[in-house]
Amino acid sequence: MSGRGNLLSLFNKKTETKKSALFTQEHTNDSGLDADQSNLRGTYKKTARNTTSDLASTSNSFSISIGRGRANLLHSIKKETIKSGLSSSLEKGIACQDQNKICNLNRNINATSDDTNNQIILKNGLFYPNTIYGSEGSLVNLSCNYIGLKSDPKKGVYLYEVRFNPSVDSIYLRMKYLNEHSKQFGGIKTFDGTTLYLPIMLERELTTFISKGPSNEDIEIRILFKKRESLKNCIQLYNILFDRIMKTLNYVKFDRKQFDPSRPKVIPTAKLEVWPGYVTAVDEYDGGLMLCCDVSHRLLCQKTVLDMLIEIYQHCKANYQDKAKKYLIGSVIITRYNNRTYRIDDICFSQNPYSEFETRTGFCSYIDYYKNNHNITIKDGKQPLLISLKQSRKNDTSNKGNVRFCLIPELCYLTGLHDEIRADKKLMREIATVTNVTPNNRMLALDKYFKNVTENDEAREILENWGLSLHKNYHNIVGRKIDSVQIYFAKHCISAGHNAEFSKDAVRNELLEVINLNSWVLIYHKNDLKAAKSFLHNMKNCSDVFGMNICKPNVIILEHDRIDTYVDALRRNICAKTQIVVCICPTSRDDRYSVIKKICCSEIPVASQVINSRTLFNETKNRSIVQKIILQINCKIGGSLWTVKIPFKNVMICGIDSYHDPNQKGNSVAALVASLNSSYTHWYSKAVIQSKKEELVNGLTSSFEAALESYKTRNGQLPDKVIIYRDGVGDGQLNSCVMYEIPQFERVCGKNMKITFLVIQKRNNTRYFLNNENTYENPLPGTVVDKYITRSDMYDFFLVSQSVRQGTVSPTHFIVLRDDANYGPDIIQKLSYKLCYLYYNWPGTVRVPACCMYAHKLAYLIGQSVQRDIASNLSEKLFYL
Repeated sequence: MSGRGNLLSLFNKKTETKKSALFTQEHTNDSGLDADQSNLRGTYKKTARNTTSDLASTSNSFSISIGRGRANLLHSIKKETIKSGLSSSLEKGIACQDQNKICNLNRNINATSDDTNNQIILKNGLFYPNTIYGSEGSLVNLSCNYIGLKSDPKKGVYLYEVRFNPSVDSIYLRMKYLNEHSKQFGGIKTFDGTTLYLPIMLERELTTFISKGPSNEDIEIRILFKKRESLKNCIQLYNILFDRIMKTLNYVKFDRKQFDPSRPKVIPTAKLEVWPGYVTAVDEYDGGLMLCCDVSHRLLCQKTVLDMLIEIYQHCKANYQDKAKKYLIGSVIITRYNNRTYRIDDICFSQNPYSEFETRTGFCSYIDYYKNNHNITIKDGKQPLLISLKQSRKNDTSNKGNVRFCLIPELCYLTGLHDEIRADKKLMREIATVTNVTPNNRMLALDKYFKNVTENDEAREILENWGLSLHKNYHNIVGRKIDSVQIYFAKHCISAGHNAEFSKDAVRNELLEVINLNSWVLIYHKNDLKAAKSFLHNMKNCSDVFGMNICKPNVIILEHDRIDTYVDALRRNICAKTQIVVCICPTSRDDRYSVIKKICCSEIPVASQVINSRTLFNETKNRSIVQKIILQINCKIGGSLWTVKIPFKNVMICGIDSYHDPNQKGNSVAALVASLNSSYTHWYSKAVIQSKKEELVNGLTSSFEAALESYKTRNGQLPDKVIIYRDGVGDGQLNSCVMYEIPQFERVCGKNMKITFLVIQKRNNTRYFLNNENTYENPLPGTVVDKYITRSDMYDFFLVSQSVRQGTVSPTHFIVLRDDANYGPDIIQKLSYKLCYLYYNWPGTVRVPACCMYAHKLAYLIGQSVQRDIASNLSEKLFYL
């Protein structure tokens, strides 16, 4: 075939089948459910495919005069491709009403990197170059916690619009009338009152049914076919299906996690029990449609809330109500009679179970209600009521508000970890023996989940009704192990080894950059004289190994352990020459710690070190503790401990993190940490305090400008390239990060500075394991996975950077949103791993690059303790370690 016919056949081959195209209308991209994935295992190249854009790019390679035949068709395809490419990106959540954002989007679509073969495009509004797979490192066979989902090609998710004539306002009646005819369209549906989803295609585009109204009048129901939903629009429905499946298996839902109340693991000494469970999520990944399934646990107290109220009353009768509210408000409780969870928002001491509330049939007391509806006899009639507020689900905007639930403390049980439990280290170790699941046990739990769903008739039927089935394919992914990293001290270079840990070498080698401690202040209470002498003795003995000279301090002995005595001692004894202030405190108190940090960070800026005297009482551990304190002090006064080789020239690396008040009462803190030298051992740090209404990036860009100025002052020029690691951004915020945050940094950088921007996500449920003949172990630090379980519409990878001794290691998720410098996946992955070695509070690797860890420490210190701006002369020191 030649001519127009050949061209049209080529176009049709690259689009969906004729039937699918008819149903989907504008949704022409294949879902990818039935694609052959056999070629994914051995290749590390990936090409973003778009049928019309492929044809348009082919047509760009030759010139055609525009007429009425093939040339006109090709021209229209090219024109429609450009137009639809932009409009589809706008439809996928990128609301570009601002003209500058639209121009930026156009520039990103058409921009090309230095390598003309690696064209920068957008996929679902996100940066997506041709090459996203790395190739360096040794291949390792891994297993993961992802279960494949197969789809029946005869079924799908079909969208219909339902109209009633005459109009029916009540959603209840709409559902009732539609259910009368459910057998005629298979009985399987999801209906919200207007939109109907079916797993099958009806014979006619417009289907009409007749129901009888309350006055025996005819109600005409018109079901109009709209389109066959694309895969990305079905994800929410599929997740709802798995929630239904867990309900059929009698699991109880806490937030997005499901737990089994029939198999609790009891900790009798603390009257606690741990419910095992799962957290599941369906999404479209590189390997197709899959279910991520991970093990989870929920801690429940066997004592009722009433028992706790009685204990609080016995300990503190005077301020009983205030103490009770402080302890309980914000906690999540469960009612065992129906296994529902609630959040305590208030405690009503003016009412009790004898109080009455209004029902449909009149007024009723809580005692009578529970007796009649749940057959429960409430024993204590004087107990207060717990108040829980939940947002109303009513569609009517005039009825928006909270629904008030009044609960009986006698029937409620606390869930989760409280501060007193966290403070009990022995109890936490006992809980950890249950919750820290080994890779082998995690895979056994995954097999059990697969078996429970596939062998349960009701659960399997829910999936089959929508054309889905589980596929056991979680033993066949391939990762890569990045080579071991060399650690450089002042005079020696050592290998971090397979476990990426060098704690022994850190205390035996001379530090990379030593700052002698010539003028410093030591403050302690008179009762801690022994601890102070032991501290000074070990400081003198340990400093020689590090090549550090520590002079005698100005010692201040306090008569009273009051906050004002510490404040007075600090104000009187800090001078311009003081390098650091060390305070040895008798106990751990947040208020005292906050006051010391406020004075030393803002009022009289100087580095500070606060030590709990109890940590210095153990003679066997005292030496190692003091060694770590010396390392911290050297960093806080401007020194550095070690480095790794990062062969970049004139490149600044930044880390961004934020702190939000957990009670949502205080302001947020945004922190930025930026490198100042080529060995990445000196960092500029700045944090800004912002109100809730302020955009986070506004403060970040001002900090970024200050960091560039500091870099220029130290190096004599601005950096050519900037690499930014952004922590604290969820999937739902990625598009706003692309459209708002990155352009702001771009404006600060100007045209001559290239930006590479990565988002880091620590909270994810992905787990992968080293598969050694059906024995599963944690992967070694430096293991990267950038295919199969990565997202289908993202340039992303998972990195295990740590070695854990208990439980299962959690990989960190990296998403590349920009790479103007065209580093490519290998360099970005190796850089991300190496940066995990440069956090000076730990002689090994941490979960995230050191710049992000520093930003986290800074934001937490400001938000939790200082709560005010930091003096500028501390900005080039790691004073917050």
